[in-house]
Amino acid sequence: MTLKKGFLALMMVCLLPLTGCWNYREMNELAIAIAMGVDKVQGRDEYNISFQVVNARDIAGIKATGRIPVNVYSGKGKTLLEAVRKTSQKVPRRINTQHMRVFVIGEALARKGIEEVFELMERDPEPRLTTRVFIARNSDAATILKTVTAVEAIPANAILGKLKITGRVLAESYETEMDDVIRGLMIKGGGPVISGIKLVGKGEAGEKISNVEQTEPPTDLYTSGMALFKKGKLVGWVKGDKARGVSWINNKMKSTIVNLDCETKKDAISIDIIRSNSKIKSEVKGEQPLIRIHIKEIGILGEALCPVDVGKSAEIRKLEQQWNEETERNVMAAVQTAQKLKTDVLGFGAAVERANPKAWKKMEKEWDRIFATCRVEVKVESTIRRTGMVSKPYLYEEKK
Repeated sequence: MTLKKGFLALMMVCLLPLTGCWNYREMNELAIAIAMGVDKVQGRDEYNISFQVVNARDIAGIKATGRIPVNVYSGKGKTLLEAVRKTSQKVPRRINTQHMRVFVIGEALARKGIEEVFELMERDPEPRLTTRVFIARNSDAATILKTVTAVEAIPANAILGKLKITGRVLAESYETEMDDVIRGLMIKGGGPVISGIKLVGKGEAGEKISNVEQTEPPTDLYTSGMALFKKGKLVGWVKGDKARGVSWINNKMKSTIVNLDCETKKDAISIDIIRSNSKIKSEVKGEQPLIRIHIKEIGILGEALCPVDVGKSAEIRKLEQQWNEETERNVMAAVQTAQKLKTDVLGFGAAVERANPKAWKKMEKEWDRIFATCRVEVKVESTIRRTGMVSKPYLYEEKK
C-alpha cells in the first residue's frame, strides 16, 4: 500500500508542470493578419511594415455594416522587428501572423536586397513558409495591401486567387512560397523568381469602398511578370513570352495558349497546353558546360481562324512542328535574358553539379561568367491530343 501511495504521489508531482499553457492566447485577444507588406522608407534607413488585418465581425456576417472587412496598420523601425512592435501602438489586439497567406515586398526594397527580410521570416516561428510571396511592381507594398478588390472581399484572397488562376491558364507567373525564396537566396550565382503584382489606376481611389461599387473598378490589382533576383537583389523583370519561357524551364508550366501562324495569317491557330514536363541535364566538356533542356507537352486545338483540315495527320504533324519551334523560341528568349543579367534563376548550376560534382567545384567560384556563355540546346516534343468537335471548319469550305 505504501508503494502504491508513493507512486500516486510521484505521478501528481509530474503532472504539476502540465496544468496549463504558459503562453496561451485567447482568440478575442488576437488580430489575425492575412497579409503583410515590407517597404524601405524613402531617404531613411528604416523599414515600413504593413499588416492587412481581418475584421472578424464583418466577415462572419453578424450584421451588414457596409464597411471594408479589413484594416491596414503600418509601423516604421530601423529593424523589421522594431517596425512590427511599433505597429502595436495602432492595433488594439496582438497581431498574429500564423494565418498569413500573402507577403508583398516593395520594388524599391527588392532592388536594394531582401536577405534581411527573410532572415526574420525564417527565424520567426509564426509565419508559415508556405506563404506566397509577391513583388509590388512600380509600387510599394503598403499601397497594394490598401487596395479594395472586387469579387473577393478580402484583398489578400483576391491577390492570391489571381496568381493561382493566371499560373494555371497563362503561365506568365507562378506561385513562389517563402521556402522557395529562402532556398533561392542560397543559389550560387543566381536567386529566386518571384511573381509581380501591379497596381493599375490611382492608389488613393483604390483605398475606398467606392472602388468596388462600379461594374469596372477604376483601380485594380493585376499579376504582372516575374522578378529575377541575384545575390538577394532584384536585377530585372520578364513578362510575356520570356516569362512563359521561365515557366517552361523551371517545370512550372501548367497551361497556356500558344498562337501559331497559318499560311499568310499570323496567330490564326491557338493551341491550349494541358500538360507539360521539363527536364534539365548537363554535359561538361572541358570548362564549358552544355545544358540540354528537354520538354514534353500535350495540348488541344482550341481555335482555328484559317482554312486548315485538321482531320489529316499531315496537317497535325505540321502544327506540332510549329508548336515545337514556338516553345523553343520562348525558352531561348528566357535563357538569353537570364544570361544577359548573369543570374542563374534557371537551375543550370544545379544540373552541372548533378552531372559532374568535381567539375562543378572548379566552376562554382566563376559561375557568373561561365553561366553567361554556356551553350544551351532545347528539344521539344509536342503532341496535339484532340482537335475539338470540328475537323473541317467552315473557313475550309469557303476556301474551296
